[in-house]
Amino acid sequence: MIWLLILILLVAFLLIWKGSDWLTDSLIPVADRLGTSYIAVTTLIVSFLLSLPEIFSAVYAYSFGFLEIGIGVIIGSVIMNIGLGIGVSAIIKPLKVEKAVVIRDGIFMVLAAAVVLIMGSDLQFQRSEGMVLLFLFIPYALNVFAFERWRPKKSQKLKVKQLKKSLSLIGHLPWKFKPSVKTFLIGTVLLLGGSYLFSYALVGIGKALPISGLIIGLVIGAIGTGIPNIAAAVQGTRKGFQDAAITETFGSNIFTLLITLGILVILQPFSIAGRIFYFDLTWMIIMHLLLIAFIFKGYWYKEESITRYEGVALLVFYLVLIILNVIGI
Repeated sequence: MIWLLILILLVAFLLIWKGSDWLTDSLIPVADRLGTSYIAVTTLIVSFLLSLPEIFSAVYAYSFGFLEIGIGVIIGSVIMNIGLGIGVSAIIKPLKVEKAVVIRDGIFMVLAAAVVLIMGSDLQFQRSEGMVLLFLFIPYALNVFAFERWRPKKSQKLKVKQLKKSLSLIGHLPWKFKPSVKTFLIGTVLLLGGSYLFSYALVGIGKALPISGLIIGLVIGAIGTGIPNIAAAVQGTRKGFQDAAITETFGSNIFTLLITLGILVILQPFSIAGRIFYFDLTWMIIMHLLLIAFIFKGYWYKEESITRYEGVALLVFYLVLIILNVIGI
């Protein structure tokens, strides 16, 4: 039984990866057609599409009574984006990012994490708090629209070029076809089908093995749903887009904390174990603050936003958190 579940996980993983690949490839003509006027639209669409496996897995696990798997997927995705996405990318090549983007997205990401921490301080998440999380995404989206709209024309054209390149890096698997409505639909079916199989396997593992649901979500769930994003960040860094990993993490974490968690809370309010608040949520925001501190240190000393040594620190931080969770400290 467990071997069958592992096989389903692997198949689901490939479907999610290839589905993400075809979906984002299909959005390249969209990005080209919308051009500089709608950079934000394309960016937000991509964030939503790539978050579908994560949303699906968290909600599916929760609906079958495995709340901790859903919470683990959310927290695991957020810290993995920083530890693996940015950490590994910075080790490959030191990262740089535009200060205005850090102020716009990075600070908002930390505020979103702080709001989640404050809401969880009573160990309860109420439906009204879920609504607040969803509504907080609106000012962020409006700010992205305004920011991209007032970019200089030259900067807008460069942004479109980078966005199209980033789209082509997601998934990064063979068997590519000319982008079309057909590849978009096939990609959607693969992504949703893979998300369903992945969620089914996660819940099955939760039933079959005496392992904490939080660990299943933190490790297997987060990596399975987020690896296309991590691959895109690493590939982007290797190909010279030194801001790819950081900007990808900003957008992904904001979406996860506000949309994915917001949907989960609205569907059914829930309580959390004290350990999740005092350990996982607390260290999650510390990791966010550490990332922003590294970036502003780079501005202060006029060096890279994230150096190789800082990349190692973020990666080690992530691995230590996972290990401590696994051994139950």
